[in-house]
Amino acid sequence: MGEANPRMCSIWLQQTSHTGSRISAPKSASSMSTQLAQRVDPDAKAAPKPADVKDVKPVKASKPRIDCIDGCRFALVFPIVVAHFARFSTSNLTALKLLTQENVLVGGFFVISGYVSAYTTTKLGALGVEEKKVANPELFFWQRVMAYYPLHFVSSALFAPMFIWVERNFNATWKMIAFRAFLNFSMLQAWFPKEAEIWNQPTWFLSALTFSNLTMPTFVLPQVAQLTKNGLQKLLFALTGISLLQKVSYSETSRFHSHFEHPVDGKVMHPLIWNLTRFHPFWALCEMTMGIVAARHVMLDTEEEKKMQPANPLWLFLAAYSSLLLRLTKFDFNDAIIRGVLFMPLFTEFLTAIHRDALSAKPSAITKFFGSKTMANLGSIAFPMFIVHGPVGQIFYKKAIAKKIWGKPMPHAFFPFYLAIVLGISHLVNEHFVKNKKVGAIAGKVAQTLAAAAPSSMSTQAQRVDPDAKAAPKPADVKDVKPVKASKPRIDCIDGCRFALVFPIVVAHFARFSTSNLTALKLLTQENVLVGGFFVISGYVSAYTTTKLGALGVEEKKVANPELFFWQRVMAYYPLHFVSSALFAPMFIWVERNFNATWKMIAFRAFLNFSMLQAWFPKEAEIWNQPTWFLSALTFSNLTMPTFVLPQVAQLTKNGLQKLFFALTGISLLQKVSYSETARFHSHHEHPVDGKVMHPLIWNLTRFHPFWALMEMTMGIVAARHVMLDTEEEKKKPQSNPLWLFLAAYASLGLRLTTFDFNDAIVRGVLFVPIFTKFLTAMHRDALSAQPSAITRFFGCKTMATLGSIAFPMFIVHGPVGQIFYKKAIAKKIWGKPMPHAFFPFYLAIVLGISHLVNEHFVKNKKVGAIAGKVAQTLAGWTEGMLRDRA
Repeated sequence: MGEANPRMCSIWLQQTSHTGSRISAPKSASSMSTQLAQRVDPDAKAAPKPADVKDVKPVKASKPRIDCIDGCRFALVFPIVVAHFARFSTSNLTALKLLTQENVLVGGFFVISGYVSAYTTTKLGALGVEEKKVANPELFFWQRVMAYYPLHFVSSALFAPMFIWVERNFNATWKMIAFRAFLNFSMLQAWFPKEAEIWNQPTWFLSALTFSNLTMPTFVLPQVAQLTKNGLQKLLFALTGISLLQKVSYSETSRFHSHFEHPVDGKVMHPLIWNLTRFHPFWALCEMTMGIVAARHVMLDTEEEKKMQPANPLWLFLAAYSSLLLRLTKFDFNDAIIRGVLFMPLFTEFLTAIHRDALSAKPSAITKFFGSKTMANLGSIAFPMFIVHGPVGQIFYKKAIAKKIWGKPMPHAFFPFYLAIVLGISHLVNEHFVKNKKVGAIAGKVAQTLAAAAPSSMSTQAQRVDPDAKAAPKPADVKDVKPVKASKPRIDCIDGCRFALVFPIVVAHFARFSTSNLTALKLLTQENVLVGGFFVISGYVSAYTTTKLGALGVEEKKVANPELFFWQRVMAYYPLHFVSSALFAPMFIWVERNFNATWKMIAFRAFLNFSMLQAWFPKEAEIWNQPTWFLSALTFSNLTMPTFVLPQVAQLTKNGLQKLFFALTGISLLQKVSYSETARFHSHHEHPVDGKVMHPLIWNLTRFHPFWALMEMTMGIVAARHVMLDTEEEKKKPQSNPLWLFLAAYASLGLRLTTFDFNDAIVRGVLFVPIFTKFLTAMHRDALSAQPSAITRFFGCKTMATLGSIAFPMFIVHGPVGQIFYKKAIAKKIWGKPMPHAFFPFYLAIVLGISHLVNEHFVKNKKVGAIAGKVAQTLAGWTEGMLRDRA
């Protein structure tokens, strides 16, 4: 890690912006700030200090150079360069199994990127970021991007004729080529499972890294930098768990048969799911954040910890790389599992060990080796190697190109020369382009221009956590008035809207048994659009009940015990889910056995159902009681609420809320466009009434994955906060009639009947969710006015409130009840055949009746509520401190 320099630097040194020195013990490194990881509070100074923050006077500590971290880059890039064309170097299957594990190693780059980012932008020996480094988040972001984009742009432009010629040889249309060119130059390819490896394949990394960098200055670094060591350890555990859950999900999709998932010819069983597993920016962000956590853990070492003899990093390095040998054993784990379970944790621990060792009086041999001039030079060409080896390799080994130039791909004996050519070109590129002052100056000016073009577009918070925050200038939309406690009126009309969502969803799930009219079925079977409204409402209510009315921040008492907050939310819906699952379990299991499911698979599905993890698994999302995938996704969202989402969003002013809503909508839309493009935009294949979509697993990840549920729930929180921050002047303004927004939201469902024929994902992301969210805010404001409109009074009336109260029971019971009447195996056994179309109104009446009884005698039952409350308290006691920075 080097010294500050205004010129362009390589991707691997992109985060460097501090004043460096030789490797030595940092001056006054034990100085730890007394500021805490807590919310903006005038009384923050008086708050108790966490156990691992010393009460000493803070002094500025200098950051030594840690060259050995940079030297590690070559140990990652060289085997990746070999792996991409390894099958042209040997025919030995054992060697190929060992060499082609680039999907494991690339995770190390994300960790190093996060590690360097944290080291250069956060305080040494103290909590918090270096304010000057992130004071202009737009410039921070564009400087990071312009550290690697120039070489990506030039190499893409230089080799574009070759890429296009290959595309045309494979009959790609000019329209598709133009789309891929756009993805390549805009660095959006990692979002698209079919296009992630277009043109220069390894540059998907830059796409994922760009998204991660976008979140750094305002979202990730300030939050992680406020954590003590206790909080960092918990965050690392959580990130590892989420990453592992996703990788186990992928492995389960292929039924854990890993030998199908890493063939040397690259033809995996589920290529699109595999691409989403290894390329998606969300997982890159998880791994980059792991690197940030690791760096912060070392940076908070006390003097006592520094005096301890550091462990020899050699053993961790060998253990990390030895995990690659598992491919040669009978365990034969796939790349996803090796990366998530072994390589990433071990390599991350290795970085912290080598960092501490470098600061010791007698660094070990491996630390001195990676910090040597030779490894530093090789590390400096890692980025050019990563960029150029793909196009160069295509010239020698891409069949269409090599046959045109050389008559055939190069033989095995040529491979060492290929590696030498890559090394030589990378050195020249590094010396004459990456280090070129003119190129760096141009990149710097472009970064400044782009940052200036969108002033404050990423600055969402009113102010940073600072003891002197009172003296800071107030944002324009925060009035200088004395805060007073405001009571929250009931907004019954919001609850009344639930029935307007649940009833058409109940109809949709079994609509094909109500009519054979294709037009009617196209209109009725849009439950995947409507369910987004439930996540929005869940977020809306969560924000309204737990954040301050007319002021920034959460109600501290509501989230003072985040574990209890979480378990109380879960126990509000888990009892009915558990009882209904247990009650209908014999039916579910009988059906599974009829479809020849093994007892092992049935046990696995039962575990997913009762643990509410099914939404993470694309093949198992709709097991047993299909609609309950919603509870699975909701549980993950609730887990993030008390310490992660609500406190951060509640600190935003209206200006920040608008920016956040725009960002969430954009990310959600990008994912849904990605899905649509996977099906080549042929939407009529993606919403057939029989449910057999073109890419069912990708579709399941689009509509079920908990990350997207969290996005929509956060949109609801943002919407509620926007209304809750209305000033007195805004409240006096005439309110628009919510009716038109309600009609517009539901009218979007009619697009299925038009020539546009948009698929459910696009309708949900582009139209229904944004419009429905706007409708909720309009109705909320209207309900608080002197003369609410008719639609507001309708949704707030006693009848709709009653129907809204049975929405949850309807959502839970209609699936099993519907299976009794319409699931072929069950209905044939009971009734001789599925019920006819004429029975459908009776089915709806039965669902309504059962839901009412369940609501009255179970959901509202005081004994059930008392038991659920006690269970929540017990679970909160067992998990006390797990969701907090300190116990």
